[in-house]
Amino acid sequence: MSRHLHIDAFSGIAGDMFLGALIDLGADPKEIQRRLQNLPVEKPWSLKIDRVSRHAIGAIDLKVLTENAHEHHHHVHNHDHAHSHVHKHEHSHHHHHTNYHDIMHMIDHLETTDRGKSRAKRVVTLLAESEAKVHQTTLDKIHFHEVGAVDSIVDMLGSIVAVEMLEIESFSCGPLPISRGFVKCDHGRMPIPAPATAYLLEGTLTIGVDRVGELITPTGAALVKGLCESFGPQPGMVIENIGYGAGDREDELIPNLLRLFIGELSSPKRLMPTV
Repeated sequence: MSRHLHIDAFSGIAGDMFLGALIDLGADPKEIQRRLQNLPVEKPWSLKIDRVSRHAIGAIDLKVLTENAHEHHHHVHNHDHAHSHVHKHEHSHHHHHTNYHDIMHMIDHLETTDRGKSRAKRVVTLLAESEAKVHQTTLDKIHFHEVGAVDSIVDMLGSIVAVEMLEIESFSCGPLPISRGFVKCDHGRMPIPAPATAYLLEGTLTIGVDRVGELITPTGAALVKGLCESFGPQPGMVIENIGYGAGDREDELIPNLLRLFIGELSSPKRLMPTV
């Protein structure tokens, strides 16, 4: 048997929701922050963790706070902030931009297992490749910048650190909900799913839902695509624990949550004796 994580993204997935749900499963947030604290990102940061309720279901609400106390929300339904933090670099600026190779270097020095480093590189590479494909450019010209870069980097690398702390060996994911509408980004308004997200969803199992607003962020899609070996119904497993990560705001119809099931893969067991 091996420890398995099944992702139930019935209301979508974002990086902060995934990391929050992993913390709800038992990953130590103080240890995660300690391992990430020396990352050479542009701004000092910290994790803000609250226990909240969505439709009377308890969950972890996680935010990445930077030195100016600005809480950047990149999660679903929030269209007042710029959407993407990975951009084609077309001209020089007076401040530093974190590029793809910078993040690869960060991962090389990340305090986690070799498997964790490999997983982290795959997730970041998938995200950068999807943005490069959208903008018809190369990885060398893709840059993470501003406060959103700190947020996305911490969400991705923190999630990988948490996954390794929980000793998760394999992953699966149920159908990913595809909503409708438009999302605001630095390049204007883009259709949902955002172009980079749409590329990341290639090869996954999706299902259309009658909801307006972004349910799957590029970071969330990159984590799913980079970690999961299979998509569909939950495999046979003995469930040990269930974790919930909360989205930014409440939804009147559906709890704005990501649910994770962790347990041991196993053949189905009979609960009733055969006659």
